[in-house]
Amino acid sequence: MTRPTYIAKATWALAGLCLLGLAACKQDPAPNAAPDARTLELPVVQVLARPVDRLYSTPGSVTSEERIEVSSRATGYIQRIGVNEGDVISAGDILVEIDPTEVEGAIRRAEAALSSAKTSLENAETDHARLAGLQERGAVSLEALRQTTVARDLARAGLAEAQAVLDTALAGQKYTTLLSPIDGIVVARRKQVGDLASPGIPILTIESRERLLFRTSVSESQIANVQVGAAARIEIDALAEIDIPGEVLRVIPSGDPVTRRYDVDLALPAGLGAFPGMFGRAHFVIGSDIVVLVPNLALATRGGLTGVFVVGDDRIARFRWVHGGRVFGASTEIRAGLEGGETILARDDGRVRDGDLIVTAGAGPGQ
Repeated sequence: MTRPTYIAKATWALAGLCLLGLAACKQDPAPNAAPDARTLELPVVQVLARPVDRLYSTPGSVTSEERIEVSSRATGYIQRIGVNEGDVISAGDILVEIDPTEVEGAIRRAEAALSSAKTSLENAETDHARLAGLQERGAVSLEALRQTTVARDLARAGLAEAQAVLDTALAGQKYTTLLSPIDGIVVARRKQVGDLASPGIPILTIESRERLLFRTSVSESQIANVQVGAAARIEIDALAEIDIPGEVLRVIPSGDPVTRRYDVDLALPAGLGAFPGMFGRAHFVIGSDIVVLVPNLALATRGGLTGVFVVGDDRIARFRWVHGGRVFGASTEIRAGLEGGETILARDDGRVRDGDLIVTAGAGPGQ
């Protein structure tokens, strides 16, 4: 036998062995035997359908009920601003000091005008008294006396006007030092040292942290269900609290013509630790629904699916996939997959498999 013929026969033999191996691989392996059912002692609970509040939820933000734009009633250059954005302030703290030169000049001018008015009145009263005496003796006419009377009355009016101007100037003096009217926080600084302060032009914006509100907006289809004084629940993400009690403080009866939504303010409890601008949600009760609730501990995960173990009359545990919904404290709403009256394991300890026999360790009330 030549060498090429031998190699060819060896190759065909090897190919045959490979084909036999592939054929053997195509055969299904023998299935694994199902694990033997076990007997476990676990508590069960009967599922009941119960009424729960139907909620209408809307997003919103924490806001301050007191937001004040600090401005001066006096005109002058800003000498000092004692606070910055984010500073916490108390009522009576000095916020801004304004150059008092112009105000002091106005006071001096008003004082000079008042002094002149007093002198004019003194002269007018002296002239009137002198002519009144002469007129009694018939030395002057009634017309001359009348003219001095008019001059005296005009001098009195001039004195009153000068006094009013001085009072106004003195009142403007206190506006050169601006004090905080509330306990709060500085949220905006709109002017800098050296800028001109003018009446009505804001220098600072401050907000109270003592009187906080939660502002949200309600659609026109639900506005009839939101009444002033009604209770609501508020959830603020930054505080990780989902059951902050609130009360509808006011409903703004003028809606946005584009969004068809109405602003609603809710009162927040004191000492909450929230800051204006924090995001959250308001939950309004607009009715009730009958829903199936299960204990949170009863929910199990098997093969990436969430469900519960239903225990039938034969005491066999069978895993059933469920569609969960809202969470109510220690219970979860089941929207599909379970009906009221069925019995389930009260908790999943990770050992339970489909087909296990359950020996009741204790039955709790329906959840």
